Amino acid sequence: MTVKELYDRFSLVYPKELSCSWDNDGLMVCPDLNQKVTGVLTTLDVTDAAIERAIEIGANVIVSHHPMIFHPVNAVTPETPVGARVVRLIQKGISVFSFHTRADAAPGGVNDILAAALKLANVSIVGDEGIMRVGNLEKTYTPEELALYIKEMLGTPAVIVGSAEKPIRFLAVCGGESGSMVNVAKESGADALLIGRVGYHNNLYGPEVGISVFEAGHFYTEIAIAHAYAKVAKNNVDVPVEVFDAATVSVY
Repeated sequence: MTVKELYDRFSLVYPKELSCSWDNDGLMVCPDLNQKVTGVLTTLDVTDAAIERAIEIGANVIVSHHPMIFHPVNAVTPETPVGARVVRLIQKGISVFSFHTRADAAPGGVNDILAAALKLANVSIVGDEGIMRVGNLEKTYTPEELALYIKEMLGTPAVIVGSAEKPIRFLAVCGGESGSMVNVAKESGADALLIGRVGYHNNLYGPEVGISVFEAGHFYTEIAIAHAYAKVAKNNVDVPVEVFDAATVSVY
């Protein structure tokens, strides 16, 4: 299978039409569309460490969640972090696919995985962009109990809570970070919002409008998508596939 063929297979699972208008996802780097795929590395971010691991295992495709190139660049040189990575990838013949918001919204994507991890029932899609999920928890929790449950189920080392100090049964979930999601969750009727990062002021704002806000970490709410990307790769091409799930930020 060629790089272009594999990218097209991924795009059937994560269609471009699901991407947010402001996003820059898709085929980030590609030295040769007709190159045969020799191995795939999946990751949340295209870091230097992820690139070196791809080189080590002979993978010539990296599938990431966050776009390797998000903001426009005026030049590609080794003098900037992004430029240096692009140069390194092209020198080594490695292509990069990034799916981001289309994988946030897609069936079986980031937020469906997050809802499943919390064992939500009667899950529905909310928001204009179709990213957030809301559903019923197995039981009613206090904010403190839910924080501990989230910590256990996601394996995150810490959960920051903006507590509205009321029972929680109907939960909204959204991987990654966005302050605007507090209002989306509130409008859905949710008792609480679980998100990767919402920011200090929105953690205060949530309780002010009657909704608890739980920050579980950007990495910990989204890393499972790298494993989902690996499954897509394995289902489509018979080459070595590896998940690079090293956290880029430590919590002590």
